[in-house]
Parts: sequence; structure tokens; C-alpha cells
Amino acid sequence: MFRSITMLLSAAALAVAMTGSSTLAAEKTMDSAKKAACIEACTACLQACRECVTGCDCAMCEKDCLTCIETCQTCVALMQYESAHSPQMCGLCADVCEACAKACLECGDMPCCQACAKTCQRCVETCRAMAG
Repeated sequence: MFRSITMLLSAAALAVAMTGSSTLAAEKTMDSAKKAACIEACTACLQACRECVTGCDCAMCEKDCLTCIETCQTCVALMQYESAHSPQMCGLCADVCEACAKACLECGDMPCCQACAKTCQRCVETCRAMAG
């Protein structure tokens, strides 16, 4: 299952890269403070999702957390490469993190799910700021 999610996200990243709507100018206008905040939030988010997957017995949010992990990793990589496609990937990442936060909140009072949802929501905010 994890492999198929990875392949799906790789295909999504490729689709984002092939849109052609970005130019090299996007690389030059990438705000370094926003980028650093987004990389930090994505890294924290994927760590919280890993903890949620490995530390909880909650099957309700597992798929969303696994998808979020892969999306955040891809988003961080594109920002670190200063890819012109980072804004589109950040938009996708925000959507995925939002869905993950919602799934984790629906798990009830499980501490790992609550912490994951909070971290995902922070990632949504920073990714939306990067997406423009």
C-alpha cells in the first residue's frame, strides 16, 4: 500500500511539474522566509504523521497520514531544489494536509491524532502562503 501511495504521489508531482504554468521567474521570486517556514512546517508535519501512523492504533487516519508524509517530502524537496513548480506542489500539499488534519480530528481524543491535526493545520497555512 505504501508503495502505491508513493507511486501515486510521484505521478502527482510529475503532473505538477508538467503543467508548464510556472516559469523560472517563480524561482527568483520565492520568498526565502516563507520558504524556510514552509520547509520547517512540512518537516514537522511529516514527522507528526509518522508518529501518528506508528504510535496510534487508529486505522481511520492511516491512509491520510501516509499520503501526507509523501506529499510533504516531495514538497520539501521541490522547495530545496528551488523548483519553479514549488508553488503548485505547495498548493497540493496544503490540500493533502487539510484532508489529513480533518481525518485526524475525526479520530476523537487520541493524543497522537490531535497533535498530528494541529501540525498539519500549521503546514496548510504555510503551504498556502507559498502557493500564493
